Amino acid sequence: MSTTEVVVTGLGATTPLGGDVATTWSALLEGRSGISTIEEDWTAELPVRFAGV
Repeated sequence: MSTTEVVVTGLGATTPLGGDVATTWSALLEGRSGISTIEEDWTAELPVRFAGV
């Protein structure tokens, strides 16, 4: 049996609403959405036109 060591050095979040926990939480409380229309050329063949980037 092998063991794996894990070290947690902090908590964070990178979401469509912000690059850290505080910004994301603030945006959630304001009722903002991170979903928007995607218009980049490479997405032309995708079956959807919206995403949380």
